[in-house]
Amino acid sequence: MASGDDEFEQLFDAVYPQLCRFLDHLLGGRGADEDIAQEAFLRLHRLGAGRPPAGEARYWLFGVARNLALNELGRRRTRERWRVRVAGLFGLRAPNPEECLATDERRRMIRAWLGALPEHQRAALLLREQAGMSYREIARVLDVSEAKVKVDIFRARSALRAKWRHMEGADDVSVHRENLPAR
Repeated sequence: MASGDDEFEQLFDAVYPQLCRFLDHLLGGRGADEDIAQEAFLRLHRLGAGRPPAGEARYWLFGVARNLALNELGRRRTRERWRVRVAGLFGLRAPNPEECLATDERRRMIRAWLGALPEHQRAALLLREQAGMSYREIARVLDVSEAKVKVDIFRARSALRAKWRHMEGADDVSVHRENLPAR
């Protein structure tokens, strides 16, 4: 095996799991993460040896994967708009909330909260928390300043923390209501 192939395998083994986790959260866990990660690696392989430079490949992969994920999100939105239109034309009923509840409620809520964040905040936070990148590395992947990365991560964490506190407060209220005597 050539040393270039060995380097590519090592890069794949080191980055692929992180890239899949990043994409899974960026896409809201709908299963396209592995396909997109593989497409990013395929594009890197097609570039050939030395492009991008060895130290840049990880950042390049995350940047390409992010762009592919954004394209996928756009396609999903378009498909959903058409699905709603078709359902309206044929009088199909949308599933009710009870049918949609997942067994793992907290995971669903956190994914929803992540999905509600602006894309640039979500991407920066996931690169930091899931991929373990430094602010400088994230800035390179997203092609923004380190200061913007820090602000985006701070705002994303603050928004998630506020939603968590609100949810905990709502749970406390329901617990207290259940303990009140009947009138």
